[in-house]
Amino acid sequence: MADVFGKAFEWRELKVARATGLYPYFKPIDQTDGTQVNVGGRPVIMVGSNNYLGLSLHPAVKEAAAKALEKYGTSCSGSRLLNGTLDLHVELEEKLARFLGKEMALCFSTGFTTNLGTLSAILERKDYVFSDRLNHASILEGIRGSFGEHKRYRHNDMADLERLLGNAPAEAGKLIVTDGVFSMEGDFADLQGIIALKKKYGARVMVDEAHGLGVLGAHGRGLSEHLGVENDVDLVMGTFSKSFGSLGGVIAGPKEVIEWIKHKARAMVFQASMTPASVAAALASLEIIQAEPERRERLWRIANKMRNAFRLLGYDTGLSDGPVVPVHIGDQIKCFRLWKALYENGVFANPVIPPAVEPGHSLMRTSYMATHTDEQLDRVIEQFEILGKKFKVLSEDAPTAADVIAQVGSIETAREGAPRFVAANGNGQARRPTNGQGAFGARGDIARKVFDLVETATWRAANFEMPTREQMRGLVQERLGDVTGAVIERGYKLMELANRTRGGRKMSYDEEHD
Repeated sequence: MADVFGKAFEWRELKVARATGLYPYFKPIDQTDGTQVNVGGRPVIMVGSNNYLGLSLHPAVKEAAAKALEKYGTSCSGSRLLNGTLDLHVELEEKLARFLGKEMALCFSTGFTTNLGTLSAILERKDYVFSDRLNHASILEGIRGSFGEHKRYRHNDMADLERLLGNAPAEAGKLIVTDGVFSMEGDFADLQGIIALKKKYGARVMVDEAHGLGVLGAHGRGLSEHLGVENDVDLVMGTFSKSFGSLGGVIAGPKEVIEWIKHKARAMVFQASMTPASVAAALASLEIIQAEPERRERLWRIANKMRNAFRLLGYDTGLSDGPVVPVHIGDQIKCFRLWKALYENGVFANPVIPPAVEPGHSLMRTSYMATHTDEQLDRVIEQFEILGKKFKVLSEDAPTAADVIAQVGSIETAREGAPRFVAANGNGQARRPTNGQGAFGARGDIARKVFDLVETATWRAANFEMPTREQMRGLVQERLGDVTGAVIERGYKLMELANRTRGGRKMSYDEEHD
């Protein structure tokens, strides 16, 4: 009889990652000043936070939270529907509705549950929802929790989106949902293309502005303001855990729709409300965002400096165009090794591996704050140059950090027009550039499955007992389904060769990758 916990007891990858010192997650931070944190007594420069404007430590934000704590206590101890709505919640919602230019706004306890609650409430049977393949996990969970028919289109591919819209029943309700700024790659949604298709097919549009709110647009209202399509976006979602330096989420749109969500979303009706301190902090941050546009301007100068520096060093930063700057590595183990070396040399960045990104596209996610100093940023560039060469992510003849810093200058002189290295396909659509760091052209389902299989098989072969031929067949069937016997046999022979090469002993990561 199968044990429902069996998968957990047999999960060896976690044990291996910890045993080899390559486990990068759940690092407890014991002190922070925003741009520098202490982890286990070790000071490191933080380039892995979403605290884009540095407001989580702003004196006015902290004071507002402290006053709310004193007045209302630590918790409302109930859901918004019942006893969990304070005058502070109402004030924040009214101010956010005006700020976003929508009829009504509704605040949830987290950004994740904002998407979860909104999508599960508004999508019913016979409704169709069209979602970008790189949308945030909270969007996917919201759709899965609904009764709507889910159609995923290729990332920012308007031709694929139109194909799916055209195939949907004419009488069906249609919602297109997309991240504004994609959280891992840092690139922007093609909102203008989406709006054009919305009008053509009679759809509605919801934009997740988690990484755009407070950062993009003349007033900080997000990508839709930045691209001039605010009035055509039906629902705007945002979070308070990033630019707002707090915790919570908001959905804003037509009054009748927000009232529906308010009374139908289980994540609203059955979840405890935002804490008083979180609401007060978000209110204070909203005032600062509106009063101090120079914070956004400084953040953009910093982000441009770092993006240009990475590209001049030879790193692939994709199509990122905001404070999230990914450094594409490709190989998952090499990504972990680079993370570990950066951490040991005083830089806290975030390694991102499948399923958050496609197999074969592991990356180091860096993100920046308006409060970073030139000295800190130059240190980060220096370590990425030294360690990138050490782990052969960069070529030995790549420019030095000193050369790059001299070119991009300080945040006051970062060149807005630095090379973007952006190519286009035959249809003029932007595609992610490559520089040999593990990028591959085919991005279909088969390619993703093959890379997933290869990474899994290699991991097991390098660290555990050599699988039998039957086990290998089972792994292939599990990951790929029906494939030719030739592929199975060839893969097994390669693994046998690898096993003989290491003499039947476990291979260290250093041996495997040097």
